[in-house]
Amino acid sequence: MNWKRSVRVLWLCNFMVSAGMTMVIPFLSLFLWQMGVTEHHALSIWTGLVFSVTFLSAAVMAPIWGMFADKYGQRANLIRAGIGMGLITSCMAFAHSPMALLVLRFLVGFFSGFITVSFSYLARVVPKDHSGEALGTLQTGSIAGNVIGPLIGGALSDWFGFRPVFLVTGFCILATLLPVVFWLDKDPVAPQTQERHASFKEVFAHRPLVILFVATFLVQIAVLGVNSMMTIFVQSLVGDSRNLAFLSGLASSITGIATIIGAPYLGKLGDRIGQEKTLPMLLLLSGLFALPQVWTDHLYELYVWRFLQGLVVGGVWPALQALINAQCPRRIQGRVFGVTASSRFLGNLTGPTAAGAVAGLFSIAYMFALSGLLLIATGALVGYANRQAAAGAQSFDIKEKLAAWKHRLHSRH
Repeated sequence: MNWKRSVRVLWLCNFMVSAGMTMVIPFLSLFLWQMGVTEHHALSIWTGLVFSVTFLSAAVMAPIWGMFADKYGQRANLIRAGIGMGLITSCMAFAHSPMALLVLRFLVGFFSGFITVSFSYLARVVPKDHSGEALGTLQTGSIAGNVIGPLIGGALSDWFGFRPVFLVTGFCILATLLPVVFWLDKDPVAPQTQERHASFKEVFAHRPLVILFVATFLVQIAVLGVNSMMTIFVQSLVGDSRNLAFLSGLASSITGIATIIGAPYLGKLGDRIGQEKTLPMLLLLSGLFALPQVWTDHLYELYVWRFLQGLVVGGVWPALQALINAQCPRRIQGRVFGVTASSRFLGNLTGPTAAGAVAGLFSIAYMFALSGLLLIATGALVGYANRQAAAGAQSFDIKEKLAAWKHRLHSRH
């Protein structure tokens, strides 16, 4: 199996899916306003519901699709996600009420997870000594799509209106089926026997995996919480500027560009010295770069800190995925993927709520304190777990050696 070709194919697919799904973000609230939700408070509530309801249904369905992957493989899972997401997103072009849009956004969550599935597929087929490099490169595809998508979506909505953009988004997602079907090899599936039947009980019996699930959840809260409040924070720095949307978008884009730069190199570093060593370090550095943003008073200073943080945070998700893949047996990989995806989606759902609560209780700047402290605490948790695992492995080796020496002594006598 040519794993380098798989990386290139999935990079293109992730770029198209990410660009397509983020095309609608710039005008989602405007689309609701066009439907008749004109009161400010109601518009805020509807926008939050329509944005977050996808993560709720996706978190519920991810373990079920993990069972599907254990039986049929992750390539089949990619095809499933592409068909469902593409068709339902296209139907949003014909929604004529906020409730219809909400229901469709909820339904698309049932079939979502293309990007997370692509990471799981690649973790299966790439040699372990190249997993960090491959996953880091794949990460840049989705980040590049996140940077380009809102720009394209904003331009298309200005030229043609809101509804055609949903059709373009659906087409972009459906178009990924072609390279997946014709260029991507089928991933191996471990046979399920009566004695070695996969179960979620076995997934949660692995303590290192549970810690990595918790780390995934906390990282998503830290990252997405800040991103959801960035426009409001930039407004607190520059006031009611005419180009507020551009300035706040630039703050997010700078982080994405830095991630594209840093992720492949950090992935290679993890392959060379071990992902279990690089992950705590990356989480600690990312948290330390987040904390100074609490006291940022100038926009360009914010851009510098966001760029520095983006350089290191881009290596976090590939390292997490590589460690999760290394810890789980082949026969439960799909279920492990499902729980990992649920952890991410729940983090996506919780992050904006937590950041909003902190901003309401204290100040908008304190969302960076929440993000930084969460990242540092997650780094400490992962580092402690790795030391415990290493100590346990060392103790096991000592017991094995003692047993071998005892066996030799008995055999001599």
